[in-house]
Amino acid sequence: MKIKNILVPIDFSECSKNALKIAIGLAKDFGAKIHMVNAVHVHHPHPDFIGGSLMDSIMADYENQVKESFEELESEIIELKDVPHEADRFISYLTDAIYSESERKNIDLIVMGTRAHHDKIEHLIGTRATDIIESSKVPVIVIPENVTSFKLKKIGFASDLSEVKNFEKLKLIGTLARHFDASVLIFSIVDDPEKLTARDQKLIGEISERFKDVNCSARTVQAGSIKEGIVSFAEFHELDLLAMIPRHRSFFERIFRSSMTKNIAIDAKIPLLSFHE
Repeated sequence: MKIKNILVPIDFSECSKNALKIAIGLAKDFGAKIHMVNAVHVHHPHPDFIGGSLMDSIMADYENQVKESFEELESEIIELKDVPHEADRFISYLTDAIYSESERKNIDLIVMGTRAHHDKIEHLIGTRATDIIESSKVPVIVIPENVTSFKLKKIGFASDLSEVKNFEKLKLIGTLARHFDASVLIFSIVDDPEKLTARDQKLIGEISERFKDVNCSARTVQAGSIKEGIVSFAEFHELDLLAMIPRHRSFFERIFRSSMTKNIAIDAKIPLLSFHE
């Protein structure tokens, strides 16, 4: 898989700047272009309450402020000069802006940051990142604010023992593994290993076969819950990147939504790679 265009959502917070630095490193490694996107959704009041000229003025102020902020960003992050890059501004929801840019610019990868709250999984992901992961057709790497470098040694791929219908999507894991000379650890969470069927074992073998040109291993992990198993595996094996396929909203929410993770603690030290089939 070739990485030619990387999109980075920018709200000028420290976590988005940190993700941009990570993306710049990837762009240098793969010869890619950076596409920075800022999006603000502005509620349009009824014409009876606000005049059109005032609304135009508000929009013009936003355009000027964001333009100035991008110019300051270029001065602050001098590494930007080392890679091709451009910046776009949208008056829309961030998910809509990202969809539009992904279609128009042939985006291969989205790299986005999340703020530093390292005690729970939902804080690692955050609402905005969750929305983007669920809606994006492009692979997304979420960078926790505490991660300041992207040097991969171990990539964990959490398989839910469902058939992979599009193995093309898995090529990104192989691309990263080969580039960084990283090992790939495929694992599935089961509550009882004795319930593992021949079909399950076959699926694990089929996935492993896709990474035969890199150092790859596959195993099952016994745990009381998916969340518990993923957290324990990531911590025990000191993963540098966790990859997942959020096939179904319900499955994804069981892991990441705050209502389901209020009692699950994790020190969020690793990036998450998510991609849809």
